[in-house]
Amino acid sequence: MDTPQAANENQLDRLRSLAERFDCITETDLMLLAKVTALTVESWRKRGTGPAYILLGNRYLYPRSAVSRYLESITRERQSLGKEALL
Repeated sequence: MDTPQAANENQLDRLRSLAERFDCITETDLMLLAKVTALTVESWRKRGTGPAYILLGNRYLYPRSAVSRYLESITRERQSLGKEALL
């Protein structure tokens, strides 16, 4: 007999598999990628600052292309300081 935790893990695996078919990641995967909480991801959505998302029923999916664009938009270029700036 499956434990409740095993059932939840099976459901999460199935959700990930379905999301992959549509070239998306789950909200949980986004949280793992960014190392943030569910509240942070919710705040991004409310403020419109995070990656674009799809709301399907009561689940949020994030298209991989949208996550990639978001990562590019927050990428910081490394600035090289000249000798004068170091002194």
